[in-house]
This record gives sequence, C-alpha cells and structure tokens, in this order.
Amino acid sequence: MPTVASPRTRTEDLATLRSLWKEIRRDLRRAKHLVDEEIRSYPTPIPRCDAQFNHLYEQRARLARELDRIGALSEKSLGRGDCIRLIEEFTASAPYTDDAVERDFRARCRAELSRAAR
Repeated sequence: MPTVASPRTRTEDLATLRSLWKEIRRDLRRAKHLVDEEIRSYPTPIPRCDAQFNHLYEQRARLARELDRIGALSEKSLGRGDCIRLIEEFTASAPYTDDAVERDFRARCRAELSRAAR
C-alpha cells in the first residue's frame, strides 16, 4: 500500500486505472438497467409527443451505444495512457442519468485520475 513517502508505482496506477475502467462499465450497465426499468413501468398509453418518455428512450440508446463501444475496447489490452484518455472522456461526457450515484462515481473517477497524473 502506498504511503506519503512511497507514491504508487506506474504498475499500481495502471491496475487502478484498469479497475476504474471496469467500474465505469458496471456503472453504465447499472444506469441502463435503471432506465430500462423506468421505461418498462412508464404509464401507458404513451403519446409520441411525450417528452419525458422520449428522453428516457434517448438515454437508453445513448447508454447502449456507449456500452457497445466499451465492450469493443475491453477486448484490447489497454495501456496507462489509453485508460487515462478513456476515463477522461467518460468524466467529461454529459451525465447519463440524474442519479446522485452517478455524480459521486464521476467525482471519484476525476479524483483517481488526478492521483494517477501525479
């Protein structure tokens, strides 16, 4: 475990960043599950002009696209720079939900990136 006197090694940083990348994937799956549940429980009939439903539908499509992209990337062996870039892209992207869990997770990702950059 690193101490003030012994900063994390690049290997430890890479392991932490890869773990964080996997957590991003899990969080996106969780967010998609929440949106799926909300869509399933949406009161019917649903008019085409229902802005809230259309927003949920777009959220689900955006999450599905991001999960597909992440799935393709997870097949590759990502280096430290790749992980940093991908995590930065995630934290800079618009939130997928209005969920406090996602906000907290994004803040934790930014903090971890800051530590890795030192």
